[in-house]
Amino acid sequence: MNQNNSNKAQNPPEFCTKQVADTQSKKQSPLAIAVAVLRYQEWFLLALRQQHRHQGGKFEFVGGKICHGESAKSALVREVQEEIGLSLKTDQMVFIGRINHDYGDRAVILHIYEARLNKENYHFLRQQHTGLEGQSLHWFDMPMLIKHKDSLPAANAVILDWLNLPDTLHVSHALHQFVDTDAFVAYYVNRLPKDALVYLRSQSDENTDIDILKKIKNIRKDIGWVVRYAVYQQLCDDSSLSELTKGVMVKLTADELEYFANNPEQMRDDVVLLLGVHDEQEAYRANHLAKSRRVLAALVSPVLPTDSHQKSEGLGWERFAMLNELCDVPCIALGGMKIEHLPIAKSYGARAIAGIRRLLT
Repeated sequence: MNQNNSNKAQNPPEFCTKQVADTQSKKQSPLAIAVAVLRYQEWFLLALRQQHRHQGGKFEFVGGKICHGESAKSALVREVQEEIGLSLKTDQMVFIGRINHDYGDRAVILHIYEARLNKENYHFLRQQHTGLEGQSLHWFDMPMLIKHKDSLPAANAVILDWLNLPDTLHVSHALHQFVDTDAFVAYYVNRLPKDALVYLRSQSDENTDIDILKKIKNIRKDIGWVVRYAVYQQLCDDSSLSELTKGVMVKLTADELEYFANNPEQMRDDVVLLLGVHDEQEAYRANHLAKSRRVLAALVSPVLPTDSHQKSEGLGWERFAMLNELCDVPCIALGGMKIEHLPIAKSYGARAIAGIRRLLT
């Protein structure tokens, strides 16, 4: 960010979003809305919704209604032009996910795309403080967005989860590959990069996982954790361990996904989830659960042959892309991933890659 914009952290520039004409007086079928997360480097453009509109007074990402016969990308090109006068190209848009949300008086399906702005786009927009429909426009960085998350419509809140997803998810080795727990802890304390996200898959019991979590969290508070549902339940059920739940997410097994997709009311509503997806059926289950619970991502695997399953061909990139298109949440590619696979994974729609052996330098 240049010096001319250093004061914008205090008074973020403003952005626009029109979305849907407020003509619904009765509850109808969900409205299909296309949403553009307009981004330049680490800055995001949002608009302050006008008071007379649905969700008036809220900040939101720009977007609007998808008309009959119109694709989500085409709708965004039109809406962005109509709302803020920016000519956006479809090749600037990357699909993130879909959100189903019911406000009570209105149900919506949001089709979320990230639009990476170029320098020309940014220089045009930073001079605009008001959209073409009278909305005030504001620039936020991620810390500011998180600070103002309660000022966003509820349907937009999960977008912040998705935008915070790092490029890599580290999956731990099994504990039996180490001499003892202390060796396991030392390995990850010393090898994990700053602000890493780690799936703790030690193949041990819940108490051992909690012991590992305690020890590493005590030394590396920057690390984000994904644990098994049984571990998370035990943390929540023991008041002396409740502090350990902060920043901890949960990975469901295939059996757990099947159960909770059919019985979402049986799951804690404070948990952030990663869901394993291996086929179309699990993709549909993930989508169903995401309608009522916070789902960070689908862990799609195995994409490529792995060291432990070299004879398995894996899904391949084309099938990964098909499952990515089916999933309503961002997809993480798992299986045979190296850091050099990140660009190709993103070209097939992945939000991130995950691995055990090949992501640590």
